[in-house]
Amino acid sequence: MQLLLAMLILGLVWLGIKYMAKANPADLKSNLRKVAGVAAIGLSIILTIRGGLAIAIPLFFIGMGLLGLGHLAGIDLPWSRKTPGQNSQVRTSMLLMQLDHDSGQIEGQVLAGQFAGQPLQDLSMEQLLDLLEECTRAGDQSPQLLQAYLDTRHPQWHEEFDGSAHRTTSTTSSQAMTEQEAYEILGLEPGASKRKIISAHRSLMKKYHPDQGGSDYLATKINQAKDLLIN
Repeated sequence: MQLLLAMLILGLVWLGIKYMAKANPADLKSNLRKVAGVAAIGLSIILTIRGGLAIAIPLFFIGMGLLGLGHLAGIDLPWSRKTPGQNSQVRTSMLLMQLDHDSGQIEGQVLAGQFAGQPLQDLSMEQLLDLLEECTRAGDQSPQLLQAYLDTRHPQWHEEFDGSAHRTTSTTSSQAMTEQEAYEILGLEPGASKRKIISAHRSLMKKYHPDQGGSDYLATKINQAKDLLIN
């Protein structure tokens, strides 16, 4: 029985090494952890059968952590933690938005126009509506981005907009997204692995999907960034 388990573990490790040889170098570190995790759990099983529980139990937990399943075993290993303070950027000619992955909050900076250099959170609703008119004249996606901010931070802004003298036509201008922009939207460094791209996309969609109080525009940009980097 022990011999069969040992052969199974060696077989899994061999398959893991063979897979890593063909894998994307950016995923090498993650794949190596998974192989080590399988080996650790297999070894813990052998030790359990042989009566070595004192070593088998912590080894099993280490293996779970290496496989990214530490939360199921009630442990928190450094490599399984989400990086705190991670944020994304969405930029247009008029605005720079910061999306906080932890809180789901949006903060913005005005880049051009009469309010250039001011944080959006420091502007009154009247000023934000004036800015919206300026953004519409920019000819890019600035108005959609500002509306996404308003939808998240001031959900009732449509009532004030419709009841005021402000009137503007939202542009549907779209521009091809670059890889650099896609990485900024997902809050990743260039060359990030497919696993990190999918993880960042999932985390952002949980915060900024329209069903979670986000906006169609942000959800579209986040999806577009993931699709560009994966495909």
